Parts: sequence; structure tokens; C-alpha cells
Amino acid sequence: MVSQEFTDSEHGQVGCTECHAGNGDAQDKTAAHKGMIPQPSFNNLDDACGDCHDEIVQGVSQSLHFSLSTFTTIMASRTGGNDAHLDMAQERHCGDCHTSCGGCHVSRPKNVGGGFVDGHNFNKRPSILEQCTACHGSRVGNEYMGKRGQGDVHALKGNMHCVACHTQEELHAPAPADLPGRYHLAQKPECTDCHKDLEKGSIRDHEIHAGKVQCQVCHSQTYTNCYSCHTGMDKDGLPYYTTQLDKETMKIGLNTDPTPDADYSYMLVRHVPVDKELFAHYADNALKQFDKVPNWKRTSPHNIQRKTWQNANCNHCHGNRELFLSDSDLLDYEIKANQRVVVPDNRVPALVEQAPALSVDTSAVKVGRLKDTQWLKANLTRKDLVIIDVRDKASYDAGHIPGAILLDPVTELRWPWDSETPQQLLKPEVIADILGKKGISNTAHILVYDNDAWRAAFTLSVMEYMGAQRFSFLKDGIQGWRLAGYELSKTPVSLPPTQFKADPQPGFIVDNEWMSKNLDTPGVEIVDIRTLDQSKKLAKHARALKAGRIPGSIKFPIYGLYMDHAGVKPAEQLLHTLANRGITPDKTVVLTCNTGAWAGAGFFMLRYLGFENVRMHDASWVGWERFVRYPECRQP
Repeated sequence: MVSQEFTDSEHGQVGCTECHAGNGDAQDKTAAHKGMIPQPSFNNLDDACGDCHDEIVQGVSQSLHFSLSTFTTIMASRTGGNDAHLDMAQERHCGDCHTSCGGCHVSRPKNVGGGFVDGHNFNKRPSILEQCTACHGSRVGNEYMGKRGQGDVHALKGNMHCVACHTQEELHAPAPADLPGRYHLAQKPECTDCHKDLEKGSIRDHEIHAGKVQCQVCHSQTYTNCYSCHTGMDKDGLPYYTTQLDKETMKIGLNTDPTPDADYSYMLVRHVPVDKELFAHYADNALKQFDKVPNWKRTSPHNIQRKTWQNANCNHCHGNRELFLSDSDLLDYEIKANQRVVVPDNRVPALVEQAPALSVDTSAVKVGRLKDTQWLKANLTRKDLVIIDVRDKASYDAGHIPGAILLDPVTELRWPWDSETPQQLLKPEVIADILGKKGISNTAHILVYDNDAWRAAFTLSVMEYMGAQRFSFLKDGIQGWRLAGYELSKTPVSLPPTQFKADPQPGFIVDNEWMSKNLDTPGVEIVDIRTLDQSKKLAKHARALKAGRIPGSIKFPIYGLYMDHAGVKPAEQLLHTLANRGITPDKTVVLTCNTGAWAGAGFFMLRYLGFENVRMHDASWVGWERFVRYPECRQP
């Protein structure tokens, strides 16, 4: 906990009790810790940090990070005033995400478990993974690192840390007591802080749209929206909250709360999951002024790309009613609250007649490989249909699509985790035997589903490798089935054993020898389909010896090919996105990840899109680094 490096540092010279209090003269642990303050920057800010950093501390104690003051302001607008029950509810469920000096410079914030990041050492710049996105992870972190979508170009190409935009001037800034929202903070970052005078540059669309449209409207990807948050206390008295739904989409709304540097008419809006019954556990009609504040609110997704589907053609926005927030997007109890944000039909920009059509060749797309929930419902009793649920057993037992069998492709179709060949696919004859015993034949129509897409898609890549003749991916997965109102079953299903006649396609899989010989082969593109935190060497897989990536590989996260809950974007949009990154059907595309599973998920999608020359790198980075580091272990 206290290293020599720390004791030799400037902070280490101060002495423990100066910040943490307690009894520095005591020899007994209990006596020494009596009165100790574990988190002095929360409970003893002025004395712990202010003695040396007085000017900064004066601002920090009133900053949004420390006070969450705008949250309190907005909730007060909905509740109509102070109430002891509501204060308790906010403190228990909504006020735990604030932090102070220590949470950014020494340890992880309390609400994500605490614990030192670098021993007891103080670091000027916080850790992007251990601190920044540890808190801001479910939206900001996932978007930025490609755990949802392709990731952000500022991370991908700019290698930019959060503090490149969110400087200390913003993070330490005192927020005025009456600040209506975080976008009103004077020190907040703007795109134009770096990208200056865009309306005067060479890009015609900037001149047309500057001052009218938020930058993110044209440069963001789809993002997650959460619905219906509820709070309560469990049987042990522990506070909890839960949301009922989340889905990935994109919506443009009207800017009803302009600021001097953001007075455009159109902005991206994200659904805030506040619900009229949010605090029902604590008080009846707690949010009696719910309609006073919209819950479709301005957002700045951290998933910027220079080239996006929106800016590929004028009419991907103009005339596209679906992209603009309408009453049909609102839940019944939200209609009144969001009328100012809704874009009426007469304010949806008209089609641009002279806009050239975007030509994307979709003729090779294998449309039969995707099935929707309506198709499955209509074909549920077909005798040649085998439905496979590839979620975990607990999820399967809690409710699965009627007739579905359970298969874990990660543990059942690959070498065990503790083997010498970790996570490589089993031999074809072994896989065939496993599938046959499950009641899966190579001539059946195999339909696979999960909740998050990649396990189902990986399973289908194995099916194609093994020679299955008909197979499909259930679009929107188990959530789509639920939202359609279809029944679920809790009865386990087992099928009579059959024979799976393997016809393995060895060309679909490449090993490390092949990879080493083709790193620089013209026409071969190696695509690292891991999330950016891994492909950019910020984090590593548990089985990896170190963080890293295969030289020359293109970084394209798997979640750029799938949406939340197994959603899939239109084929022309995916093909256009891949082409922007140099991934085209005329090349041999090799997909690599950590162990081969995500590579398989990418393989299925590219094959669906019509790519013929696609390969999976078996065992991927975990196998490659051992191959490179220990050449004496290579096969002769």
C-alpha cells in the first residue's frame, strides 16, 4: 500500500496523519487508526489538499465532479422542491458517482470499488481505464473504446486521453449554484477548440451546416438509450436501481436550450431513463413536476468518426423522418415533457433533389442468413429447424425461446481454458460428435440466438466451417423476441442424437505460420477486431502474456458490425462503413482478436455481406504472442 517510491515522493514526505488524521504516535494498529479518514479528499478536503493546492481546492469543492449540482437542480425541477424522503433517495441511488482529488489522482472512485491505481503514488494525469472510464464507462467509455460501435477517431487515430479535451480548467472549475445543466458550464470543451473556422474551410457541408446543426449529428454513430429506471431497497435494506430496457439508436431533436456557443437548431438527443415512478419506493407522486424537464436531452456521443453514414449522402438525413425525434418515439407519459424537443414534420429538412445517389453493391449479400423474430415465430414448429441458445445456462433457465437447446460454443467447441492450446477450435471430428449428440445435423436449418450477437455469430462461423448447409442468425436476439411479446419457456430442451457429417473447410481458418508469411502480402488485410483498449495496447486478455497487436493490422472493433442486443444495421450501411476503413470484398480479409471467438463473429458478418475470401485467425493474439516470443515451440 505504501511503496518506497511513494515515501520518497513529495506527497510521501508530508506524513500520513497530515491528510488521513489518526494517531501517528501510536504503536498499536487499532489506536493508530482511531479517527483515521480513509478518503481525505472527500471528508477533509481543505486540510488534506488545500494546504498546498488552495486555489485548485476552492474550485474543486464546487465542481460538477464533486457536487453533482446540476443533477440536484434538474431533479428539484421534477420533484417541485425539497423533501427529506427524496433527499434520501437521491443520496442512496443517484449521488454516489461524484469524486474528488483522490478519485482522479490516487485511487479508483468509491462507486467503482476504490483501490489504488499505482500504489499510493499521486499521478497528475488520471488513468483512462482505471479512473475516467471506470466511472464514465457504460456510455462514454464503451463508445470511445469501441465496445459499442467502431470507437472514436480521437482514440483510434489521435491516441487522445480524456484530458486532451476535458482539461483541468473544466474539471476543477467551480459550477455556479444556479447552473441549469452541464452544457452551460463555461469551461466545457467544444469541437471548435481544435477544429477552428470550419465554415471557412474546403468542406462545403461545413459552410452549409455551421451554426445550424450540432457537429455530432453528422459525425457520431448510433448510441445506447436507456428506459425506465426504478429505485428501491432489497430485503436486506441495500439500495438498488434497475432499468427495464436499453436500445441502440440515433435521434435528432430541436435545441430548446441554446447556449452562446451552441445556438444551433438541431442536436442529437439521448433518452434519459428517468421514470415517473423512479422514487415510488420513497414517496407517492414524487416526481409531480415530471413534465417540466424533457427526458430526451442533448447528448455528445464519444464515438466520432470523420466519415459516417449520415454524411455519406445528404438524403441520409434530409427527408429521413425516422432519424428525427417524433411523438411515436415517446412513451405515453413522456409526450408532454418532450414536445419542445420533438421535430414536427414541417421542420424535417426536405430531400435534396440534386444529391447524387450513393452506390453500394449489395448484390452478393446472403440475405437468408439473417432471420427476424416474426419469421421465427411463424416457423417455430418446423421439423427441420434446430434453434440454439448460446447464452449462459442461468439465462437459458430463466427463459428461452420454446424449443431451443443450450450450447456454450466458447467452452464446448474449443480446447479448455487450462489446456496447452487455449481456446483453439477442437478437431472437426470432435466438434461433429458434439453437435450430433446435441441433436444437430449438417442438413438441418440451424438458427442461433443470444443477447449480444457475438456468441451466436461465432457459433455460426463454426457451423459454416464444419459444412452446415443452412444456418441463420436471429436478428435482435432474445430481446427482440421479448419485445415482440412472444412467450418464453423455462423447460429445458434436449433433442434426439443424430449425425453431423462434417465437411470442414480448412481454408476458412489460418494459423500463426500462415499469418507470419502473409503480414506484408498485397491484397491481404489483417483486421484486429478487438475493442480499442486492447488493440491499442492499453489492456490485455487474461490469457495474454502482454498487451499488443499483430503488426500492420487494421483496428476495427467487432461492435462496429453489430448493434446492442444482436441488432444489425442495413447491409449497405455496413459495406460503406467497412469500405471507409479499406476493408473490401476484393481482398483477402483475415480477422484476428484475442482467442478467435470475436474473429469468428466477424467472419460470419463478412460472409453474410458477400465477402468470399475471409479467414479466421485461430487462437489469435493469445496464440500469436507465444508463437513470436517462443519460436522454439513452433511446429516443424
